[in-house]
Amino acid sequence: MKTFFISTILVSSIALTACKKDKHDDHDDHEDHATALITITNPQENDTIQGNFTITGSIAGTANLHGYQVTVKKALNDSIIYQSSTDEHTTNFTINQAVTNPFTVYTPLKLEVVTVLDHDGNTESKTVHFVVH
Repeated sequence: MKTFFISTILVSSIALTACKKDKHDDHDDHEDHATALITITNPQENDTIQGNFTITGSIAGTANLHGYQVTVKKALNDSIIYQSSTDEHTTNFTINQAVTNPFTVYTPLKLEVVTVLDHDGNTESKTVHFVVH
């Protein structure tokens, strides 16, 4: 019985120590990625715009960014009325895009600018809501 008891303790201690998961510091495994500040100067939040309009703004990154996308959608159903993207690799972008307004009645829209920070798919985005007619 003594042998069985000692064997059980020995096997249990080996099993408990052999299956330990190594602790990793999140900071060791996580590389810092670029960040970006997106500034939209036109349209501004809650603007009402008559006719065609121009989307203006800038994106300033802390490292090379991997392009950006500009999308204008109807706020009620997210249907896309305008979309443009670029895949340039640079730290700063200037946004200056003319959009034709297809609506004759007041229509709430949503502008979203998304920039890709790195090849891992990290992104930064900014959304502005406005109305056209």
